[in-house]
Amino acid sequence: MNINWGKGLIGVFVVFFLGMGFMVYKSVTKNVDLVTPNYYEKEIKYQEQINKINNTNSLATNLKIEAVDDAIILTYPSEYGKISGEISFYRPSDAKSDFKVIVEPGTDARQVISTVNLTKGLWKVQVNWKIVDKDYFSEEKIMVQ
Repeated sequence: MNINWGKGLIGVFVVFFLGMGFMVYKSVTKNVDLVTPNYYEKEIKYQEQINKINNTNSLATNLKIEAVDDAIILTYPSEYGKISGEISFYRPSDAKSDFKVIVEPGTDARQVISTVNLTKGLWKVQVNWKIVDKDYFSEEKIMVQ
């Protein structure tokens, strides 16, 4: 069988266009989520976030976030008084899995959150918490096994 340069050139173009069509199809069907739906609003309020982080860094005892077996344990600094706030769980690869929990430390200043129903993989645990009238922020990346 003899292939001339015209058929070869057409073959190259066909393979190229099929490849480009496949790439366009994959990029259009790929789900791309922002970290948060109101990303731009959060960016404007970032100075408040910096203040919270500075407040957190000035504490003698900081919030401890750790993954243990089938749970995430948050250990709050107990010497400062009543703590309130919100815990946000962000899944970077799937925004539909994100959820929030209210800060409710027990008498031992610990809060245990079960990971049994969580999707396995990387999670960002962000805690916005408050002691009296001062705001704090802590964040930890947790790998759920």
